[in-house]
Amino acid sequence: MGLTGRSPFPIFPDMRTRDLKTGLLFQLCTLVMAFNGFASHRVTVAGAKESALALATIALSTPFSVFHNQALLTAARYPSVGISYRQPFLIKDYHETALSVVFPIPMAVLSLGLSQAAVESYAESEIGISMAKKLTENLSVGLLFNYFDLNLPETGRHLGSIQVDGGVGFKLSEKLSLGLHLRNIVSTKAETDQNYLNFPRVARGGVAYFLSGRILLLAETIYEKRAGCGFRYGAEIALLENFCLRGGLATNPFQHSFGFGYGWSFCQFDFSMVNHEILGFTPMVSFHFKFD
Repeated sequence: MGLTGRSPFPIFPDMRTRDLKTGLLFQLCTLVMAFNGFASHRVTVAGAKESALALATIALSTPFSVFHNQALLTAARYPSVGISYRQPFLIKDYHETALSVVFPIPMAVLSLGLSQAAVESYAESEIGISMAKKLTENLSVGLLFNYFDLNLPETGRHLGSIQVDGGVGFKLSEKLSLGLHLRNIVSTKAETDQNYLNFPRVARGGVAYFLSGRILLLAETIYEKRAGCGFRYGAEIALLENFCLRGGLATNPFQHSFGFGYGWSFCQFDFSMVNHEILGFTPMVSFHFKFD
């Protein structure tokens, strides 16, 4: 197919305004659906801090835990709002955004998570509501009800699916925490004109260890039946009271990441850059506002 021709793939009928990298990326996704009859949908990447740590945050409470491990939201003491934005692989007109709203109530913590990944003729959106609760002083659980929407404007179609996620957090000591999470507990799917989307069940487990008051170490394992097993590692060092540096490494696919964070009394700013072994760099920024 020439760069000015029309795509033979029905989901993206007009590729003339896209650059080469965009075409290659989304045609690859289409080929997977066409020949395998399934597609594992995009997993939301929310929060530049999490991204800089290679997403090895299943045992770490963060403002965007609603997208990673809802059980860890029990650490929230005040209402907060988090906003993140990234441009995957520096592809023109392709962006991913996420919004997290956390609201503690007596005996539990409620949260709302919104995310979207979009290009000109394709959009994936998710909206989720979660609740986290402490069962004991050191054990917490969380549950997320999530609605996934696939919008194809050129075909005039919307596809939707309801998914349920669940997580567990356990604090072994002041320095060591464990996290477990299962995405899409009840396996779901959605049909298109030519095939179906099978949303995979993804299991994650990991640890967070505070080596000192300034150094944080993270490790995580992620498993999905078709993709197999992957490993993630992250580290953070606080150089100043309100400034820290971060780095991470992930396998399957191989990616390395780095970033930094700077905080004020009411706001936290984070930046990350992730390098994929084939597709290149993805920059990301996020803001977190706390209302105490």
